[in-house]
Amino acid sequence: MSLYDQFHQQFEFVLATSEADKRYVYRLRYQVYTSEFGHVMPGEPERQLEYDEFDRSALHCFIRHRATQEPVACIRVIYPGSGHGLRELPIESNSRGEFCHAELNPDLLPRDLTCEVSRAAILGRYRKRQSMPDPVAENEGPIYPRTDNDYKVASLLGVSVYLASTVMIGLMERRHALALMEPRLARLLGRFGLAFLRVGNIQQFNGVRAAYYIDQHQAEGALKPELQSFYRDIVGSLSAQFGEPVQRGVQSRSAVAEYAGS
Repeated sequence: MSLYDQFHQQFEFVLATSEADKRYVYRLRYQVYTSEFGHVMPGEPERQLEYDEFDRSALHCFIRHRATQEPVACIRVIYPGSGHGLRELPIESNSRGEFCHAELNPDLLPRDLTCEVSRAAILGRYRKRQSMPDPVAENEGPIYPRTDNDYKVASLLGVSVYLASTVMIGLMERRHALALMEPRLARLLGRFGLAFLRVGNIQQFNGVRAAYYIDQHQAEGALKPELQSFYRDIVGSLSAQFGEPVQRGVQSRSAVAEYAGS
């Protein structure tokens, strides 16, 4: 069984549409950004929740470990002009004056087809191997990741959240996606066929970052052959969840459903 098949066997993709599911996302982000990295973030730190005003105009997804039911990774796609009063993407203020591409500038992109990918987070023990934990009582449940193979499977979490965001962008009938990310992350995603193009200068924003752009249509077509089936499975999973009330303020896209059946 391939690592991709093992990933789908061990993890599931969930659109966070209920308030309870969104709290899973906000708590996971707090764990990563504040508890692990020490960043001062908005939200309710006293409740260990990280969120901001853009979350109201975003579609959220998290990845859950099936056996433990633990949310382990998440990402969001922010869409302007969504009926929530959002007119400016966070990257437009965070990277103001840093955009350096003559055409791929948020001021020049059609607002109803543009979005921003952000708040990607993966729990620390899934990103890097920890020392073997002490044995626990049987009633405390399974421990994951534990084996070398567990970590190999978990190493796909990074590309998986961005593949999920690619699906989400299509479901929302958007095409142009911006993201403020580390250059090394962009290079890593490029190895899988997700070719983010740098359209901004290198800047300091919670570390070294730059504005990047990707065309959702081109991204689907450029995925590495070994990822095509893996991606179709993600499309099938998220498309099935993209119903009411998820479509409030967001239009569905039949082309994504067609991709799932191809």
